[in-house]
Amino acid sequence: MDILCWRWNADLKVEFEDLSRQMSELSRLPAGLRGSIGRQIALVQASAKEEAPVRRFGSGGGELRQSIMTQMETYSDRMVAICYTNKEYAPYVEFGTGPNGEAHHAGISPDVHPVYKQRGWVIPADAMSVEAAQSYGFGIARDGDKVIGYYTRGQAARPFMYPALKNNEGEIIRHLSADLRKEVRKL
Repeated sequence: MDILCWRWNADLKVEFEDLSRQMSELSRLPAGLRGSIGRQIALVQASAKEEAPVRRFGSGGGELRQSIMTQMETYSDRMVAICYTNKEYAPYVEFGTGPNGEAHHAGISPDVHPVYKQRGWVIPADAMSVEAAQSYGFGIARDGDKVIGYYTRGQAARPFMYPALKNNEGEIIRHLSADLRKEVRKL
């Protein structure tokens, strides 16, 4: 199963020499910042849910939005906040597909380089209704009067995960900095 996620590392590394008491106090910082990091990844999650496209017809509208979750991982030297979805089709939405995805992929992460199929394809007729296919702008493939499929050249990218992180980056850093200062003052 494919999982689309963005990992955001909050690395806290401070070095001191012969300051065991201060080191002991500083070791409490990560625990104090866990709540702040949780709030920041919740901000990313809310933004991703807001940006995620919703199906225009039929059942399943909002399924992608509802699947966007968060998780925190704590290690000895860092905490990692993760915003993810486990919907198999999420990468196709985020990065686009086929020639249309390659031509229209503004807003995806500059660190990701998808390889797009270079030609269009036919979706089987039983995959959706004619009305649904027409709403997506697919061509109708017919054998006489019988619909046998729908022509597509893929879909443009509709990024929602990467922009949710990137567009909130400044605010996340400001909040974490302020919370770090508060935690240091408590020591």
